[in-house]
Amino acid sequence: MSSFPLGHGGQSLMPLIRASVTPATWQVYGSFKPTVWVVGHSFVYWAYERAKLRPGGTNVGFPKLEVSWRGIKGLRWRQIFLEMVDIAKRAKGPVVLVLHAGGNDLGKRKGAELYTVRSTDVERFVGLLPDMVVVWSEIIPRAVWHGAKDVKAIENSRKRINTKTSKLVRENYGIVVRHQELEGNNVASLRPDGIHLTDVGLDIFLEGLRDGVEQALTRLCGGSESCVGNTHDPPWR
Repeated sequence: MSSFPLGHGGQSLMPLIRASVTPATWQVYGSFKPTVWVVGHSFVYWAYERAKLRPGGTNVGFPKLEVSWRGIKGLRWRQIFLEMVDIAKRAKGPVVLVLHAGGNDLGKRKGAELYTVRSTDVERFVGLLPDMVVVWSEIIPRAVWHGAKDVKAIENSRKRINTKTSKLVRENYGIVVRHQELEGNNVASLRPDGIHLTDVGLDIFLEGLRDGVEQALTRLCGGSESCVGNTHDPPWR
């Protein structure tokens, strides 16, 4: 079942949520600059910590762009909707939503169920923020999946979910970041726990997120410079 909340008798709470969101969210933004929100599990948490140490910083190379990070260790998909409601309340302009989540649900929910919930919820996220571009960051392979009895089956499920979700996002909502350098046998990019990324892995991950943000800005307002003024590419490598 979808994680979207229902009221008494099964009525959708979307009207109440929309009413609680600042009126500026539901009108044409005019001169407001877009903001970027990066939401996800521990990969996002550690990416933020890594970004603090890198050229370009936590703004991922866009010095005039406001980037807010919500990396929550252990995040499960069902928690994301409340994060989105809070973002909708705070947003004062168009939003680029960078979303990296779902990996912690693999092995705990059936892949088909997870995809159905995810696709429904993404549509509802866009309902909260109509002028939003979604940057879907694909689930990255792991050597260890907590709760998994069959690692090969989990990997196959990961690939199917990535393929279907990426198709959905590309056709309807925005941009997909695949992290190709982290696909396949990526053990060298993982910490000893077999789950989290090393510093090198986080660098690759951050580069992918930055590319996704740049593509989203182009889609949103014709280019990053027209959105946030002059930008520069940091010396990532």
